[in-house]
Amino acid sequence: MINSATHPNESTAAVASEVVFADILCAVDGTRGAFAAVEQAAALAGPTGHLTLLAVTAVTGGGAFRHAAISGGRAELVLDRAGDIAYNAGVAATKVVDPGEPAVDVIVQRSAGHELLAIGAPVTSWLGGMFVGNVASRTLGELTTPLLAARALPPEHRFAERVIVASDGLEESDRVVDLAGRLARSRGAELVLLHAIGVESNARPHRIEDQARRLRDALGRPIQTRIEPAEPRELILASAALNGASSLVVMGSRRLEGLRALGSVSRRIVHEARCSVLLVPPLDE
Repeated sequence: MINSATHPNESTAAVASEVVFADILCAVDGTRGAFAAVEQAAALAGPTGHLTLLAVTAVTGGGAFRHAAISGGRAELVLDRAGDIAYNAGVAATKVVDPGEPAVDVIVQRSAGHELLAIGAPVTSWLGGMFVGNVASRTLGELTTPLLAARALPPEHRFAERVIVASDGLEESDRVVDLAGRLARSRGAELVLLHAIGVESNARPHRIEDQARRLRDALGRPIQTRIEPAEPRELILASAALNGASSLVVMGSRRLEGLRALGSVSRRIVHEARCSVLLVPPLDE
């Protein structure tokens, strides 16, 4: 394992009024999505936060049969670029190369020591991702740490201009809603609270109104609340599309595996949304 550190240009950034995630692990592999994850993680951490930039080389075998998913030289190049992103954003960062494998296990284990894991959103279809075993898909079923699945923004867009939080109205959703409120406040973002009444869900208008009231009190301004008869996936995707790539969807996630995960709304949203998605795992199951 190799560690190195970069330090921010302190003159380029002002201290954020509120930091929601101060210690973020960014798993980078050289893809566009991974670098977007570093950019967005830096925006969330702010100049007082810290990023750990992780490249997993996943070395297997030995001697003539030694093989790495990412070569050491490639890993260093990727980490240098990620470090430049953090530096230019005014955020301190530490670079780590880990030869362990499989990569997803290394990332999941390391994420437990951080407040947030940021990775590039999967580029395969939601169904394809279930079976090709890409890191983004597998981590959804194993994480105990919130996960930011990041998508690159067009140059004219600002990350999380609009925060969309999906609530099922159950007690566990209070944590997700409150987190979304803190994110919206820290970003100065518009906030939308969604509650879908579908085949498998019941209307909980009183719970949703209580959550909306808490959000208005926390932000000190109005929010948009949508309670609609729709499938949760359809309502979330439609709402996110209204503001395009600069939306951030915040929702809870259950740790599901195998066939049970095929119907998971959170997995579908991570694969199908055209914006970044923040998933909050349950406290326990």
